[in-house]
Amino acid sequence: MLINDQPDLFTLRFDAKPAMPEDVVFCFSGDQVLLRTQEAPFRLPTWEELSAWFAADMLIHVFTQGERRYFLLQSPNAASPASTLVFEQVRVFRSLASHTEAFLLMTAFHMHQWYLQHRFCGTCGGLPRPSQTERALVCEQCGAIRYPNIAPAVIVAITDGDRLLLAQNAHGAFRHFSLIAGYVEIGETLEQAVRREIMEEVGLRVKEIRYFASQPWGLSQSIMVGFHAKLDGAPEITLQHSELAQADWFTADNLPQHAGEVSIAYSLIQRFKEGRLTSEA
Repeated sequence: MLINDQPDLFTLRFDAKPAMPEDVVFCFSGDQVLLRTQEAPFRLPTWEELSAWFAADMLIHVFTQGERRYFLLQSPNAASPASTLVFEQVRVFRSLASHTEAFLLMTAFHMHQWYLQHRFCGTCGGLPRPSQTERALVCEQCGAIRYPNIAPAVIVAITDGDRLLLAQNAHGAFRHFSLIAGYVEIGETLEQAVRREIMEEVGLRVKEIRYFASQPWGLSQSIMVGFHAKLDGAPEITLQHSELAQADWFTADNLPQHAGEVSIAYSLIQRFKEGRLTSEA
């Protein structure tokens, strides 16, 4: 899925109506999500499939896309309630046939993580509750309002003529080659973050930094802001071993296995492969 094909953002309106049988439910347990078995054409379960095992007051409405409503099931049992449902690693989103389902699953996981991390008020230690009017948590004791955390991050395709720089992380579950990326620090512009991350991780300078597109990335509660930049100076790489296992330059005809289709990295790499990276996003 190229980034411009990503589903339109859903409306994040408050919905006080109770869940209906056809409404979709996200049920997370740690870093796993409850899905229909792989034989099902659509993997996300409905409230009808879960209502016999869980109470309705465990549901929080998280968003609505078009006419379909989506709920988050808080504190579910760790075991699958039916043989037609299985817990799988959240990273299964990369292999879902429906890119819309993948996008929604990631965003629901973002909300799930936010709720878990804000079970107590950071101001007074009270108990936050979902707002009745907006996407927020309101402390019952002091009234402090908390909105979902969104961390800005940059990801950049660095080119040197007909070559693209790809790197492999030294840590984490995702070990395919991808683009240089990192979080924006306090006081930085996005372009400054691009230059700093590239210098820190591979010791290179870049020029002509151009915005490409952005993408919400629920796994890290961030929004990825994509750029294309050209090498400025010598191409020799100085690897930051604490972050990267390896990095190298690749031409379009010898690209290694890289990011899955649901990522902005895929869109940037695919444009490079097709010779369209310098065209408008």
